Amino acid sequence: MKKASTYIPSVIIAVLLVFCFLGGSAAILADINVTKEKTISFAEKEKLETKAYASIEKHYKEKANATGIPAEVFTENISGEYLRSVINEYISEAYSSLESGEKMSVKVPENLELEASIEKFFNDYADETGYEKDEVFENKLLTTKENAYKTIGDYCDVFKADSMSRHGVLSKLSKLYSRRYQLTALVVGAIVLLIVLLTLIHRKDKKSVLYWSGISALISGSMGTIPSAYLIATKYYNSFSIKEPQVFAAYTRSMFSMTEAFMASQIAFIVIGICLTVTYAVLRGRAVAHPVKSTEKDEKKS
Repeated sequence: MKKASTYIPSVIIAVLLVFCFLGGSAAILADINVTKEKTISFAEKEKLETKAYASIEKHYKEKANATGIPAEVFTENISGEYLRSVINEYISEAYSSLESGEKMSVKVPENLELEASIEKFFNDYADETGYEKDEVFENKLLTTKENAYKTIGDYCDVFKADSMSRHGVLSKLSKLYSRRYQLTALVVGAIVLLIVLLTLIHRKDKKSVLYWSGISALISGSMGTIPSAYLIATKYYNSFSIKEPQVFAAYTRSMFSMTEAFMASQIAFIVIGICLTVTYAVLRGRAVAHPVKSTEKDEKKS
């Protein structure tokens, strides 16, 4: 195993395997977890609609003096179920944008109770003050409804996907996301190819493949586990300066979840690496303890 003709290529392949193991595990985790269904499930599990509601309520209470419209006109007609449907709509549209590369175009679901509440307030106000229900009145009413939907949409876009779409971020990410399965297959194929090359290099001593593969798995697992453990232990993502609670929760908790999943995969690589190197040591020990006897032909040559 120490011969230069096998040692140097083995080192190079082992290094490449380390990065392929890291890249492959990250790609597979992304394929499994970064999906519309998983993200919607995550948002519902974390009850992001309750945080969105709190932000919307705060917004309307702060604006009440300026607009003259009590916050209750809006907030009493916005249910958690409705906000959940809006959040899911933004998530669905974000993934459609990632798949197609086109800009997001979200239509916030209708809320007839909210519209009725706004209309009642405007009509009651006009009746009480004698305000004429003219074109200006109708335009103001329509604008208030549109702004209400816009406000709800802004606070329910918990991953700020619409903003990323407008700035061209999603279209750039789409180039990777839409080819994610091909990229994963490419990395997995590279791992298989590298192991095949190791087998060819060590065709006279195939158990050495266990050693080099095990070492690569151990290094990969360590490189992935240590920084992941640090990020989780120090609660690094909690230092993000995001003001809106629902956005903060969406990003930080999803990042913690992904980091934990990645760390678990890297710990698995460490275990696999240990198993492979221990197996190699056992097989090598047996080979040393029970050397193969020379054939008669070899004896004559000697």
